[in-house]
Amino acid sequence: MTTVVAFAGVAPSPVEAGPLTNLLGGGGTATGTTQDDGPLKKLLSPRDNTPAAGAPAAINKYTNKVIPNGSVLLVWTGDGCSTPVCNPQTSQDFMAVLDAEPNSTTYGNVIWTAELPKVILSNILPGGPLGGASSDSHNDPHHMLSYTSYISGGGDGLTKGRKYQFAGGVISKNVFRFDVTSVRSIGKADLAVCGTQVRRSSLTDDFVVMPSTTGNHKILYTYMSNYVYGPGGSVTEIEPDRVAPTLLGTCLATAPAVLPLLESVQVGGLIGNIPGLITDDTNLLGHTGITEYGAAVRANQPRNPTNYTSYPDLRPQRRYNQGVFYLGNDDVGIEALPHGMALTYDGKYLVSSDYAVAASIGASAINGALIGICNQGGGSNGDRAAGPLGVCGSTFGSSVRVFETSGRYKRGNTRDSLKEANVYDSNPYVRSVSAVPDGPREEFVLFHEENEGLMPFGLPHQSHHCKNQKGWVDNGDPSYDRAITPAGLVANANSAVDIEDCSPTSPEYVPHDGAFSGAMCGGVLYYSPDIRLSGKQTNVFGGKGPYWRAVYDVGPCPGVSYFNLSDDDRFLIQPIAGIESPASIDPAGAAEFDRDYPREHSRRVLTVDIRPLLAKGRANTPATAIKCDFPPPDRARLSKSSLGAVATRADLSGGISGKFNILKHNNEADDCPRIRGAVGQFENGPTGLGSPTTLSSNSTQRGVGYVREAQLIQEVLAVNLGGILLDGTKTGGEPSGTGGTPGSGNLNSLQNMHTHGGPHFTVIDRVGYQKTPSNEGGYMDLTPKDNGSGLGVPRDAVVGGAPAQGVQRYAFIQYFVELNHVPGPGTGSDGDRTICVGKYDRRTGATVLDTSFTDELLGTPCIDFDSAARDDWYWPGARGKKGTAKPHAAVFERDGAALFGPGYYPAAPLDLDGSK
Repeated sequence: MTTVVAFAGVAPSPVEAGPLTNLLGGGGTATGTTQDDGPLKKLLSPRDNTPAAGAPAAINKYTNKVIPNGSVLLVWTGDGCSTPVCNPQTSQDFMAVLDAEPNSTTYGNVIWTAELPKVILSNILPGGPLGGASSDSHNDPHHMLSYTSYISGGGDGLTKGRKYQFAGGVISKNVFRFDVTSVRSIGKADLAVCGTQVRRSSLTDDFVVMPSTTGNHKILYTYMSNYVYGPGGSVTEIEPDRVAPTLLGTCLATAPAVLPLLESVQVGGLIGNIPGLITDDTNLLGHTGITEYGAAVRANQPRNPTNYTSYPDLRPQRRYNQGVFYLGNDDVGIEALPHGMALTYDGKYLVSSDYAVAASIGASAINGALIGICNQGGGSNGDRAAGPLGVCGSTFGSSVRVFETSGRYKRGNTRDSLKEANVYDSNPYVRSVSAVPDGPREEFVLFHEENEGLMPFGLPHQSHHCKNQKGWVDNGDPSYDRAITPAGLVANANSAVDIEDCSPTSPEYVPHDGAFSGAMCGGVLYYSPDIRLSGKQTNVFGGKGPYWRAVYDVGPCPGVSYFNLSDDDRFLIQPIAGIESPASIDPAGAAEFDRDYPREHSRRVLTVDIRPLLAKGRANTPATAIKCDFPPPDRARLSKSSLGAVATRADLSGGISGKFNILKHNNEADDCPRIRGAVGQFENGPTGLGSPTTLSSNSTQRGVGYVREAQLIQEVLAVNLGGILLDGTKTGGEPSGTGGTPGSGNLNSLQNMHTHGGPHFTVIDRVGYQKTPSNEGGYMDLTPKDNGSGLGVPRDAVVGGAPAQGVQRYAFIQYFVELNHVPGPGTGSDGDRTICVGKYDRRTGATVLDTSFTDELLGTPCIDFDSAARDDWYWPGARGKKGTAKPHAAVFERDGAALFGPGYYPAAPLDLDGSK
């Protein structure tokens, strides 16, 4: 298709205007061609303005009436091609639209799809810019705006009131914008950024809408690595209306910035970053309108802060990074690998966690084959000797960095969203860098140590709660066990205290200034009670900036993945991908499978009660500091930790949630979080007593087989070709609604186990749905409350009513990153590529798998995007008959719903069908 020369939605300056303006016409924005456009712009317009036909309305299966403006689940999805050579006619990535109305006759069905523009010279990988891949394929769709959508204020070059979704390709570096004003008739996306137009960054990840005092806002997203997928990532800013500059269907590429590339090579622990080369907003061809804020800084912060735990790993080698890209580095500020990202509730601070060097994720699957040179000896795997290097190809991060936001929006300005904090000389934008501690476990695989790889990140949504506020009455028990007993539920229901009944100066005011992060392969959930401390401030443990405590240890490489906090800040939904598989499936790499307790690596999603932590406030004195910590050491166990031993803390819930807290996952302090429920097979006893991990009972559904390159070297060495050539049986099977006791359902599908995947991404429903006959549900109204100081506090209420009660739902997706199509060895963790829905009781946290959310082709729980049945299916909307797919991220949506976020309270969006 033809495309337009568009310069980031920014009009030429008066000096530049003239012949160029006459030729192109005015603006160059995403609003399309107009009568004022020049002849070349009209000729090369990128927009397909043909209206999409759209999906049908949802029909209530009980009344046979239309459900007005029904809710949907938007799913950012990659094509299912799992070979290096994909058919360019059928390998398009896309946005899928699923019916999310439980009363609907088509609940869970795919009802629409929208595809991407085809622009060449857009993708860095696969094959490089000249390798033939175009922007509509090989993106490996990853994250999107999943907490808020973007609603135009009209001063940003877009149409006021229209709603937009931004999504990225993790490998391609491309960024896309979808107009989702009408969720049932989404058209083709716009290409906002070509992967060849960024100058210093790669591996697109998380997205946020930045706060401002106007109705218009910039979009910020993370790039986890440098231009060549090496060390040194950035947070990157664009205008919401940016259209990637193109000419004749080809992206106007920008040459990589040489000095920042050298800088990011130097931050590999060798020299350090070069002052003055941190931020790149060069106005050069395709880079116009892009600001890449480099995240590396000389912070002199320890990589393993041993003072943040009572059980530190004091081995000399754990002081340094042992990955090849940062080998020997002990200043965690250097290890800038931004992945998960969020804004504080007031929008004043942007916070990101550091996950991994992108190239090392692609190499992670070969580490097992390099046992002779890259792992450490002893530890959990007996007397196996360390390799001569004691270093792995994989290089992971263990830190969190905070930036100050500007709170402003000025159209056309770069460097607009962040302001200089001036805490560190080498990077003025970074306010603090803090690291999580390593614990007592000693792992043979280096990146399975507790603090390796901070992938997920989350912040509270509320500014505070008041003591004895409804939902926060602990009934005399700081663990909140008694809060979910019948007496506790009555006490909470009868509380007349609301969030507006205390002020910041009141002793009843409990601030929610903390933060959560998780080590994906390290297997630990961490908490910091005050993320706002600057890098110059001393915390209660004597360190600089925020301190972190381990609050829940799952074990080695269980895939502690992309979690979500509920809007009321009481629960955290934590997916556990499992990753490891038994010897019957993976004889080459099963040494850690269920090592510390039965079902350690079972695929599951936890409902975590985090009130014990948030009730401590900022926890900034010796008396109030967070006491929760790793499970104590036990040198007699293989792991050198008491993880998985029988818990000794009394269950005060009256048996309601005691079955989810029978084993040690921390030191059992009063402020440790408690598990209230789970989807998937959950532990029911310690080693020698608990039930083993078993497969889902749905095992006969076939998938589409493929060659699993991620395990190539390991499986050849193990003479296990069946681990490479996966047939339709090994890529088949589905989750089931039974077999998880005490958890709900069983997520251990054949494909999850054979591809080392499981639940990875979660998103909480902030939209709601039509009430069911049992009076469950209701549409949500998130319009912020004004607490009297002008600070909007996000609501969690049924439209026209009080704060929502009853059931809250969430979606989770079982897929991480599989890179066969790049081609590359990959992450080693794939998944069964299903989309599932869980529900929990807002009062107790009791959790179930929604078994009515079923695949329209198979009839089994969860929606499978790559079953054999789907391979020959005709997808509604733009995709048509193009085979299987790989879903990664999602958000619940409906027309007219304003998904408010921190510091971002837009006007009401358009209501095109008049149903709201």
